Amino acid sequence: MGASARSRLYFEDVLNVLSCFAVVALHCSLGVFGPDRGHEWNIALAQQAAFIFAVPVFMMLSGANLMGYRTRYTTREFFRKRVLRVGVALLVGSAACYLAYGLFPDSFWGARDIARDFSLRAFAHGLLGNTINDTYWFFYAIIGVYCVTPLLSLAADRPRLLRGLLAGGFLLAFVAPTLSWAHLVRPEDVSAVQGWPLLANTSVFYFLLGHYLSGHVPDTRAVRVAAVVATLASPALMYAIGHAVNVSSPTYDSYPVNAFFPLAATYAAGLFCVVRMLEPRLRALGGRAKGALVTLSSASLYVYLFHIPVINWIGARVASGLSACFAKHPLYEAAMVFVLVGVPSVAYAAVRRAAKRRSHGAVR
Repeated sequence: MGASARSRLYFEDVLNVLSCFAVVALHCSLGVFGPDRGHEWNIALAQQAAFIFAVPVFMMLSGANLMGYRTRYTTREFFRKRVLRVGVALLVGSAACYLAYGLFPDSFWGARDIARDFSLRAFAHGLLGNTINDTYWFFYAIIGVYCVTPLLSLAADRPRLLRGLLAGGFLLAFVAPTLSWAHLVRPEDVSAVQGWPLLANTSVFYFLLGHYLSGHVPDTRAVRVAAVVATLASPALMYAIGHAVNVSSPTYDSYPVNAFFPLAATYAAGLFCVVRMLEPRLRALGGRAKGALVTLSSASLYVYLFHIPVINWIGARVASGLSACFAKHPLYEAAMVFVLVGVPSVAYAAVRRAAKRRSHGAVR
């Protein structure tokens, strides 16, 4: 979640901010998982479809920035910079959530289970099992991708190999499971290939896709048209399929509106290329505007870390009238949470950037 040391591309900062808000919007529309069907459920489903690009785009941004790391620093430095940074963020976020839930269980929705066994041993179990804040699954997934990035990076400048990996990955990680889900093939017919290393991993696919689109797909008119079509059609189709599958069912099947569905991949790819069109205009912005965009982008990690406790606090503390309003308009709740977490996150990111600039100035 953040730009690397290579020449800065400001459209990636825009995507970072959009994806950060999208994560919050997804977690504010969880009413879609409930048994009731009606207007509120339709709104929640539409919000899920509209913002499902969040984690795929985060993964793609990592790939766009890090697949070519060998031209900038050693593999040892790569692990120090990336795995350590994400690992520390995971540890700090988990500790903060655990302390908040354990010390103030009545202030957060769903926190009493943690308070019942509030101990260092329970924290360690929760951290290892991702049960403190299960939305941190992204960190576990991206650390796994970073561990194989030295291998993946060997394909960074080989577009034909990348296309082969992407084609195989799309087939095995997206198409095969979807055919099984749709009962077009038997699960046992695709189970053997599901264990193939790397190719059956959706996180690796998005990582490779981000690098490929950024470094090997030019911003041509044909690409722009295809990107716009994919960006508009993919979420609409996901909503339509999700509605058809679930509208008459008391249990919610999330598969057709999910980051692991083929249309999510086309959506993320299309959005990546659509926002890339803005790069010339973003570069023409003044220094202050670009600095503000970079600061907003830098704050995305902190918003990701701490938005769930705020959502859970709202779930436990807000009045019933406001809760009903959020159920009808989950985008309102997403905006509120984004601001509540975003303001201190941006302030902290701004202070860190200022301190970094002063430090660099002192060294010179």
